[in-house]
Amino acid sequence: MDIQKREYFTDIHYKPFLFFVVFGVTGEELEISAGRHHVDRFPAKLELRSFNRAVHADYIDGFFAGHLGNVLKDSDPELFDACRLTENCVIISGQIEEDQNLDYMRNVIGIIQAFTEKGVTGILDLMTFSLFSPVEWKERFFEKEINAQNHTVILVSEEENGYWLHTRGMTEFGRPDFSIHDVKENEIIEYKEILDQMIFYGGQGVFFNGDYTLHTYSGKTCRINSVFVNDFENDDFNNAYCNVSVKEE
Repeated sequence: MDIQKREYFTDIHYKPFLFFVVFGVTGEELEISAGRHHVDRFPAKLELRSFNRAVHADYIDGFFAGHLGNVLKDSDPELFDACRLTENCVIISGQIEEDQNLDYMRNVIGIIQAFTEKGVTGILDLMTFSLFSPVEWKERFFEKEINAQNHTVILVSEEENGYWLHTRGMTEFGRPDFSIHDVKENEIIEYKEILDQMIFYGGQGVFFNGDYTLHTYSGKTCRINSVFVNDFENDDFNNAYCNVSVKEE
């Protein structure tokens, strides 16, 4: 299997963390083909655990309650209800030790793909608050080049002096998320392109902390300053983050 390289990887001793919930199956159903699913190992320190409603109803219901439940229901009410009614689920979670390349993500994607062949109802990526049907999972992730842009979401929230753009999901690549405050409405698309570039290069191993020049999809060149905030207790990210400011365009 081809190694999924991280072209700009620097070991900052900050390891990726993954948390996926696969609804509608048990761990005993897993059957992996190395050739078909592109899996050569189960990443070290990652755990696979089975849960069922007879014993773990309160825990499973927690995925469908509160703010998380509201986000998932709003994104796809039908899939939300179908997953909520399942009797079993499998959780694949833990910290990744070997992250100098992206093979760990290829392996996890393949493991979940193998589960989808056993009648999965849906897959929750807890780190991005995203729920996928088996078809969506295959089309979006399986047998695709691994790009952090495909595993990370950019959220837009209105605030007093404009809009706040911030990401969720960079923890899956062992990198901080990104935050830009006070964005004007007519700058949202442009600033999303800036964040897209930071997400892509973060997935490739760049640790943004300082001044950088970025080139966006629309052909613009911009200078940004990124300040790392080593705070893992912020609920907006469930991750450390970087405060980003655009210096010039």
